[in-house]
Amino acid sequence: MDTFDKITQQIDKENIVPIPKWYFTLKNIGLWFVFILSVIIGAIAFSVILFSIQQTDFELLSHLQHSKIESLLVFLPFFWIVILLIFSFFAYFSLRNSKKSYKHSLLSLLGLSTFISILIGTLFFIGGGAGKLEESFANSIENYKSLEEKRIQIWMNPKEGMLAGTIQKVVNDTLYLKDFADKNWKITYKDVFIPFKIELVFGEKIKLVGTQINDYSFMTKEMRPWIGFNNESNKQLRDKLNKLENNKNK
Repeated sequence: MDTFDKITQQIDKENIVPIPKWYFTLKNIGLWFVFILSVIIGAIAFSVILFSIQQTDFELLSHLQHSKIESLLVFLPFFWIVILLIFSFFAYFSLRNSKKSYKHSLLSLLGLSTFISILIGTLFFIGGGAGKLEESFANSIENYKSLEEKRIQIWMNPKEGMLAGTIQKVVNDTLYLKDFADKNWKITYKDVFIPFKIELVFGEKIKLVGTQINDYSFMTKEMRPWIGFNNESNKQLRDKLNKLENNKNK
């Protein structure tokens, strides 16, 4: 019995049925779909990570009493880092199992999927989508800790010399601030440099670095806008609050 007869006999014995071509075609399409979806989700995660880095007050690390590494961990968007890692693996897995993938090395497949995610994610970040997505997650997912909440957690530490909130009124070298816990503070800011993006008017959100004097008084040595150096959101909030205040006084 030659080899062909042995193979034929084995096929008949085990009732082996050839896999149809459409199965491999469908499998390949499915793997590419997983790859594209994984790259897109990975890109979104990367864009939000970029947004978090952009909004992080890294200069704060020198003011915090904890170690710099411990303090830096507070800022890291762990949720999006995990999402990025998971879908990067899915992207690699789908490429690895696709047609002719054996011709490429592990590093080249990982490099390709990572490069595409970084490129799309960077474009999404530049287009402003990352900030809107982060805000949407914060509003729709109950246990999601937004970047804004993390920043408030860091800046609501007057004992460590950091305080933030909304200006209520300004009198000479003193301003009255309501922090994000609705506590009122008397802030002394004599001879303090005020960035041109800050307007000392009702409704302006600011952050301060200085020294706590007592439970309701704080002396600042640095004053900064709440939203980095982009004051547009501050301006919109201030206009709304001023409008409400004017209607109340009528």
